[in-house]
Amino acid sequence: MKTKITNLTMLGLLLMLVVVSCRRSEPDPTPTLPTPTKDIIRREPVNGTATVESIQLLILESFPVQVNARVRGILPDGCTTIDQMTTEHTGDTFTITLTTFRPADAICTEAEVPFDEVIGLDVLGLDAGAYTVTANGVSGTFTLDIDNRIQEEPEPTLEPSPTPEPVDPNSAAINGEVWHDLCAVVGTGEEAVPSEGCIATADGESFQANGLLEAGELGLEGVIVGLGEGECPAEGLATAVTNNTGSYTFTNLAAGIYCISIDALADPNDAILLPGGWTLPQSGEALTTVNVAAGEAVGGVNFGWDYEFLPLAEVDQVTCTRSIGFEEDLTVPDDTVFAPGAAFTKSWRLRNTGTCPWIEGYSLVFVNGDQMGSPETQPLPKVVAPGQTVDISVNLIAPEEVGDYLGRWQLGDANGDLFGVGGFIEETIYTRIVVAVAGPTPEPNSAVIGGVVWEDVCFIQDDGAPSPGCVETEEDSGFYIADGSLNFSEGRLSDVAVSLSAGACPEDGIVPASSVIATATTGPNGIYRLEGLDGGLYCVSIDAFSDANVDLLIPGDWTWPAPGVGRLGINLDAGEEILDVDFGWQYR
Repeated sequence: MKTKITNLTMLGLLLMLVVVSCRRSEPDPTPTLPTPTKDIIRREPVNGTATVESIQLLILESFPVQVNARVRGILPDGCTTIDQMTTEHTGDTFTITLTTFRPADAICTEAEVPFDEVIGLDVLGLDAGAYTVTANGVSGTFTLDIDNRIQEEPEPTLEPSPTPEPVDPNSAAINGEVWHDLCAVVGTGEEAVPSEGCIATADGESFQANGLLEAGELGLEGVIVGLGEGECPAEGLATAVTNNTGSYTFTNLAAGIYCISIDALADPNDAILLPGGWTLPQSGEALTTVNVAAGEAVGGVNFGWDYEFLPLAEVDQVTCTRSIGFEEDLTVPDDTVFAPGAAFTKSWRLRNTGTCPWIEGYSLVFVNGDQMGSPETQPLPKVVAPGQTVDISVNLIAPEEVGDYLGRWQLGDANGDLFGVGGFIEETIYTRIVVAVAGPTPEPNSAVIGGVVWEDVCFIQDDGAPSPGCVETEEDSGFYIADGSLNFSEGRLSDVAVSLSAGACPEDGIVPASSVIATATTGPNGIYRLEGLDGGLYCVSIDAFSDANVDLLIPGDWTWPAPGVGRLGINLDAGEEILDVDFGWQYR
């Protein structure tokens, strides 16, 4: 029985195979397409790590202190973007990681793209000390002078708030200054030479003062200032008289609109002011409308006057005072060493601290000591009004004998009468040098100039007191700037472009781009180096408004080498390295 069933089964299978074979011989109405022989390429998104070129640490003027890390670098193409920025803090180290993202199948420009990111660091509660911040391998440091935490204070006892004192409805005030806006012109027509503080008039044919109240410009005493009620022109409500600094004040005013005016033709103003004209307000008329609220004190309502004859038409050259204010050595610091017979140029910056203008006929005069080849007299390069400065230079030659040498100079007027520093006849300006036999001849072009550019910090604390590192601009003025000292805790400024030009720094402070012979950029620690230099006189300068620096520095101003001055003259010996040519910048 089992054998029969097996044979029948086999026979059935054979019949099925025959049927299937016959059916497969018929054409398939929907043929299957062949499988492609190439794989389909699918691009995946690209994740990477950003290339960091610099890190700048910014300590904000607040307490507790806030610290931001400004990270700059390069992205490889126009499609790659910063993806994530993470910060880890361990001990005295912050580690910032910046990753990038590039989308799949993106069509991109191949040019590199810079990036600039500001990342806040969690520094609340940190102890005083130095901390390192690293962003993708590039590091910087910042220092906390004190513990960065708020001291817990006991809960205050709630007491009823005192009833505020009512504002005196007649307690408003207006004050300002009337000052001599300085401008002197030597010569006429095309030969006219203007002094500092002059600008061309609208017709371009003459000069006038610039309308800016600048250091060294003096207030005018005894000027009558009028107060009127309502918008200008208005007068008759009250008058005030300027004091010995040119200041005036109107007090006990009710809230409202007032007109402040000065009539230059009225007595006694005409005797004080004429001939001349107003430079501020710009209208050329001494009229200013002021709106004050109850109890408000409005300051800075100033008036600038430009005398037609400088400084006054009636100035008496016999009775006015002559005095030199020494500002700085522009070249050849004391005890500079020169080889026997070496030629050099000594330059000083002097200020007219007397009441006589230094006009035509004034000159630098050798007085005594070692003359070192200088002329007996050298005319001043321009007219210098009281309060203004002048840069004066003299060409000298070091003596042939080894030793110490000192030469002294003063100024003399057109009559040959000499005057010295502070108005004292015994006080001189001088140059002191050392003549020595030169050592081994240095390699050509082996001299170096370098320094650091740093952030000079000054801010007003919560209690109203200035922070450490501040100095008052004038005694009791209440205005403070950074002190120009490089402190350990102050941050260094990277990526700042520094320029080098041959010769002395220009007196007007504008270094032409055509005179720049070399440039350098500060590194992460704020340090720059200008290498491969020969001996000679150079000007190192930083233009805060250049395309390279404006986004890094503005708003702000220089505190070192001097307030508002971003340049320094250097007399470099062959093979010498001068590495302390520093610049301090205070952000506003």
